[in-house]
Amino acid sequence: MNIIRTYLSSSRISQPATLRGKAVQHLEKTSANRLLPIFFGWKALLLAVAVASPGVGYDSSTKILFDAQRGNHDSWFAKVVEYVLLRLTRWDGIYFASAAASGEQVYEQEWAFSWALSRVNSTLARGAFPPSSRNGKECRLSTLPLSALLGPLPLSSIAKSALAGVVISHLSHLLAILALYRLVYFLTPGSDLRKRQLAFTTACLHILSPAGIFLSAPYAEAPFALLNILGLLCYAQAIENRFSTFADAYQLDASFALLAGLFFGLATIMRSNGILSGVIFAWDTIAMLPRLGAVLRTRDGEAITRFLATLTAGVFVAAGFVLPQAVAYMEYCTNDTTRPWCTAYPPSIYSFVQSEYWDVGFMRYWKMSNLPLFLLALPVGGAMLGAALLALRQPQDLAKVVMGPKKEIRDQPFPPPPQVATKGEKVWTHCMPRFAAVELALVGLTFTSFHVQIINRISSGYPVWYLVLAILVCESQGWQEEGGNEGRQGQRGNESTVQDGQTLSSLLGMGRVKPEWVVRGMVVYAVVQAGLYASFLPPA
Repeated sequence: MNIIRTYLSSSRISQPATLRGKAVQHLEKTSANRLLPIFFGWKALLLAVAVASPGVGYDSSTKILFDAQRGNHDSWFAKVVEYVLLRLTRWDGIYFASAAASGEQVYEQEWAFSWALSRVNSTLARGAFPPSSRNGKECRLSTLPLSALLGPLPLSSIAKSALAGVVISHLSHLLAILALYRLVYFLTPGSDLRKRQLAFTTACLHILSPAGIFLSAPYAEAPFALLNILGLLCYAQAIENRFSTFADAYQLDASFALLAGLFFGLATIMRSNGILSGVIFAWDTIAMLPRLGAVLRTRDGEAITRFLATLTAGVFVAAGFVLPQAVAYMEYCTNDTTRPWCTAYPPSIYSFVQSEYWDVGFMRYWKMSNLPLFLLALPVGGAMLGAALLALRQPQDLAKVVMGPKKEIRDQPFPPPPQVATKGEKVWTHCMPRFAAVELALVGLTFTSFHVQIINRISSGYPVWYLVLAILVCESQGWQEEGGNEGRQGQRGNESTVQDGQTLSSLLGMGRVKPEWVVRGMVVYAVVQAGLYASFLPPA
């Protein structure tokens, strides 16, 4: 009876067996909470470098705009805040802040800088940082939560817009890191400790991203990264339900697919390269076409629901690309004074302003004078290319490297039974090639049709290369094991195509390249970039 009481006691039932010793330490070290001090410490370092940069910089456009709109806001507080904002509102950030301050894209070329983000910045600037007075009377505070905390700041409209952009970028980057942690943990097959270690390492790498100061400045990179990663997370959850067998799995599959399309569409509104995420749904649609006839004949409701959800999600992505351009078309092409792009097919203001004002086009950047910029983009571009090709061609081998060697089972029959892939492995094998195809398309377009150096910052929205680099880091440092031990992994049973002793380094053919060198390079590049950016100097 005592034995029965022991096993049925509430204390035993409510407190199941837990990890102990080093395993508990590993859980604490890889907790998402530990990302917060790393994030804020890194942001503080970049901000300190930017603020310490000398002078007003090579270009004084921001200072001229700030001085022109300062008005009566000449207090010490306004000067300190504007001094900091002056270092962060550089390059394209001037366009973002200017459009947000005016509440619209005044000049045609400003349509190259996220019509949606300008309005979000403008709304936050006017809602959270309302003017201190209007017509000599004190203004009532906005009902937004930030306004109660910050109150009316004595800043000019463009300074408030720049500050709103900086707040959005910091908040978006933080949320993107947490979303990436969740995505990698959810997507990775294997033990809980390995999932946590890989998720934590990937999130840390995103904090130290080569995008650097661009994820702090009033740019679209951080909001785009957040929305795109959320889209990938929703898509992975849709596929997890696709491989489930419970009754309503297909409804959750369709719902998460639609949500993924919505996030990808919002990301595309932020940055037009988000349209590449539509490759994921195009792939799924093409894969469904051979079975479509049989599905329609048998009236398979579950398959039809999934197919329609996939098509609708793709429409959401396309809508994110078309909507801002439709707004521009209504503004420029429906009156007596039309622009040349209005008669093009299709009429795209994005393509026109990039070509007209920045000479962007297929192979236009391939000039000898731009060779240093190609060399600058080569490390990140090469890392993205190598990671994407590996994830596209060998997702199963990549999964086996992550999962590590299988535990030996004694007294198993000979020959051993065939190994059946777990649901986690199926989700990984399904998602990784599709995510990699998007990155592959981005690299191809960047090196042929964009200003090639921007890959260092737009890579922040694409997690496959961070994930592969994180696997290399975990291999070099030793994977965490449930027994509290750490060890190098890579070998599994003879059933695996990954040979004994083979690791991700050998799969990539970069056995001599140490991942810590890559991470140190990212840190040095981001710190130098912050100083150059604040001084308006290339190659920021």
